[in-house]
Parts: sequence; structure tokens; C-alpha cells
Amino acid sequence: FDCAYEIQRALRSLGRVNDAFVQAVQARSEIDLRCGAAFTRFQTLRLQKKFDGFDTGSVVSYGPCQFPTLGFVVERWARIETFVPEDFWFLEMMIRLNEDGSTVPGVVMNDSGGGGGGAQRQRAQQQGRAINLSWRRGRLYDRVLTMALYESCLEAQEAVVTSMTGRPKNKWRPVPLATVELQKRASRYLRIGSESVMTAAEELYNQGYISYPRTETEKFRPEFEHLPLIQSFTGVAGVFGEYATKLLSNNNFQNPRLGQNDDNAHPPITPCKAVEPSTISDQTQRGIYTLVVKHYLACCSRDALGKETQLTLKIASEDFTAKGLMILEKNWLEIYAPWERWSTGQGELPRAEVGSRITPTALLMKDGRTTAPTPISEVELISLMDRNGIGTDATIAQHITTIQERAY
Repeated sequence: FDCAYEIQRALRSLGRVNDAFVQAVQARSEIDLRCGAAFTRFQTLRLQKKFDGFDTGSVVSYGPCQFPTLGFVVERWARIETFVPEDFWFLEMMIRLNEDGSTVPGVVMNDSGGGGGGAQRQRAQQQGRAINLSWRRGRLYDRVLTMALYESCLEAQEAVVTSMTGRPKNKWRPVPLATVELQKRASRYLRIGSESVMTAAEELYNQGYISYPRTETEKFRPEFEHLPLIQSFTGVAGVFGEYATKLLSNNNFQNPRLGQNDDNAHPPITPCKAVEPSTISDQTQRGIYTLVVKHYLACCSRDALGKETQLTLKIASEDFTAKGLMILEKNWLEIYAPWERWSTGQGELPRAEVGSRITPTALLMKDGRTTAPTPISEVELISLMDRNGIGTDATIAQHITTIQERAY
């Protein structure tokens, strides 16, 4: 971020202050103050008389951002309180295939263990590679109907391969880091609250480790010089140095993707000083610095490349599918480990011939029960606030802290 260039550009493009904007800000400030004072007094007097347990000295404050933030928490709590569990049933299938795609003779096994000789079933289970398939219907809430479909599958005995597809698949590298995304990732990966995140990030900024941490910008300006910054990390011992060296060789460097947001004031959150994280004494600051560096290096990397395969079988009237993924090039996932993964599931599936018949090794009917939603997490709350325009990147953490400190 070339500060001198930005300052010179601003000085060359000076204009008159927009008085309408100034008055709009003043009006908003006064409205927030008047509404806050009036509704805080009204709520406090009203609720203290209506509900037991309110301390006569406490204040039930009102804020145009504080209340919607609390509303998201209450809405999830209400869904949990009113949740009624339901029983459901579903089918599962397992087959065995050799690596060349040829089928392994199987014995249909139902949930009671019947359907064939034990020795024959044991031989089938010892051969080939096990492939688990999921029922395309997902689940049904009618046991009798599920049982009828299950019995029709048992009677059919053989499944037919109706589709076998393969296609390249990419896992995109992240866009440059803005404040809201930093808070969400730190909460998810490091289990650090948003208020603590911002306190640690501001301290890192004051010490010159990272750029200004309160920004909505998710794109770098064309004049930003990435290669010298990455080069500075090649002298750092450990993972950062090794990956930075790799990034500068074999044409691995890629210009970061362009995100959607730009506040036209600050660049994305970026490391400014290349150091070994262990040299940062504060544990929270060390974690935030590590996250910022990993994210930046990932932004400058290539997308992860893989190959996805999907197998579809039909038995009686029911379809079952299995998906597999083989990672060909990890690229940015290497530096973001262990926080970012690309689930390979069952790996690349053997290529079965369309039209071939397969006797399932196992065909089971299982049951389950729906569970209530979990209490809202900080990552979810930050996402909801950002999506609904509640607060700004600079105030989201404070609104969350406020409703916690006031025991709402």
C-alpha cells in the first residue's frame, strides 16, 4: 500500500466538502442519541415493573444495532425452545469394486443379517474396495413407506450402474482479508472472540506487524507490490519461509482474486513485517499474525485442483449415489493447513461400466431422529450482522460484547 502515492493523489483531487453528507451524519448521530435515551428510559421503567429479577439500579439500554444483534440470538433460542423432534428412516447401500471397475460378487445383506450364507458374505467383504452410497431421497418420515421401498430393493437383489461421471474440480483460494472475515476465521480456527481479535490485531498494527485491521476492502490495488513482500518471508525459518520460496518458483505466484467490497480507504489486512511467529510473546497476537500471514500467502497461490467422480446405481425404483474426490494439487491448501481442508471422502472411485449389474454387499434400512439447532455461534452471528447491515466492520465486535456484558 503506497501511502505516498495515495496522499499525493488525494492532494491533487481536492474538492469542496459535501455539506449534505455532513448534515446527514449529524442527523443520524442525533437521532441515535434521542431514540436511545427515550427508549432506554421507557424499557427500563416498563420491564422493571413487569418482571421479577430486575435490579432497580440496572438499565435496559436500547441501541439500533444492539437490539437486532440480540434479536438474532433470541430468534435461535426460540427455535431451540419450540423444536419438536421427528423420527425418520433412510436406506444405505455398500458395494465392492475392484480398482479396474469390475464388480465383486456380493450377497444382499439386510438389517437383520439375512439374505445369504455367512461364508459367502465374508468372502465378498474381503475382496475389492468398499464404496458407500447414499439414498437419493435422503430420508423419509414415514416408516411404512420406507419399509415398502426397502423390501422392493431386497427383492430386486441387483443394482444397475446408470451413470459414471468424472470432472475436474477446483477449490478456490480465498479473497484478500477484510475485518469481518478476520473475525469469523479467528473465531472458527482459533476460538478467539471478536473483541479479543480486534484488540490483538490493533496491537499488531501498532507494532508494525500487519496493516490497519479495520477495513472492508477485499481487493488489492494494481500498484501493490506483492513479490517483495513474499520475498521478505523467504528468510523466515519454518513453514512460512519454505512456502514463500516455493511460491516464487515455477510460476506458482498468482495475483490475488478481487473480492466484492472496497471501502476506498484502506487495503486488505496484510502482513507488513516478516517474522517467525514464535518471536511474538502474546499468544493471541501470535495466532492472529499467523492467520494473517497464512491467508495472504494463500491469496497469492494457485487454486487447489482435483478430480471428482460420481457413481449412480438404481435398484428397483430407487437411486443411490456415491461421490469421490482425488486431490491433484493442494497449492494454497498447503499453507492454510490445518485450518483449511478439502475433504476427499472416498477418494477417486473406480470406473464402473454403465449398464453393469452389481449385487450390493450391504443394503440397510436405518432410523434416526431430528435434533434441535445448536445455539448461535459467534461466526454465525457475525455473518448475520454483516449480511443484514447491522453495525460496521469496526463496531460488530463491540455490539456482541455489549449484549454479553449487560447479561441480555
